[in-house]
Amino acid sequence: MGAHAVTKVGPELFGCGKGDPICSELVAFPKLEWLVINDMPNWKEWSFFDEVVAMREDGAVEIQKEDAQSAGLQLLPLLVKLQLIGCPPKLRALPPQLGEVTTSLKEILLIRMNKLKVVEDFPLLSELLTIENCEGLKKVSNLPQVTALRVGACPNLSHVEGLGSLQQLGMGEDMQGISTRWVPGLQEQQQRLHGEELDVYTWS
Repeated sequence: MGAHAVTKVGPELFGCGKGDPICSELVAFPKLEWLVINDMPNWKEWSFFDEVVAMREDGAVEIQKEDAQSAGLQLLPLLVKLQLIGCPPKLRALPPQLGEVTTSLKEILLIRMNKLKVVEDFPLLSELLTIENCEGLKKVSNLPQVTALRVGACPNLSHVEGLGSLQQLGMGEDMQGISTRWVPGLQEQQQRLHGEELDVYTWS
């Protein structure tokens, strides 16, 4: 059952606020390896401390932050898998810090995140990114260690770049047309960097 009333996930999740001295020694969820957030249809903000990723009325992403690193907080140090499912109407961006502090992260699964525009800047994500039924998604970039990408039902995805370690690309049949904008670039990158062909297959 989803948390339908939740509109914001913030620092209160791990009991820490701006200027709180205990935060300099806190390790948030030190043993958590698998995080699943499912069916939160009114969620629109996700923040770490005073960092808030939200949408202005003009549609631009607005970020205001005091980063967790400057506060001394360690976040999700053992997180291996992150799954976000069915949080469609409001959340349009993931917190930038999520990609900076999840040092053990190997897999991300995003399903029915219809307003999500961009997935980028996860330099430590090391294995698999799966994106399905994210109709608003336009860009995937700067995932230098990801080795496998699977994409389906993302009709507006027009830019995929900065995946220098990519070895496998799985695409839904519905992606065959739009993927011609960026698959050749990934294939050329694989040949140039690794001297071999990118494994491209139909994913269902």
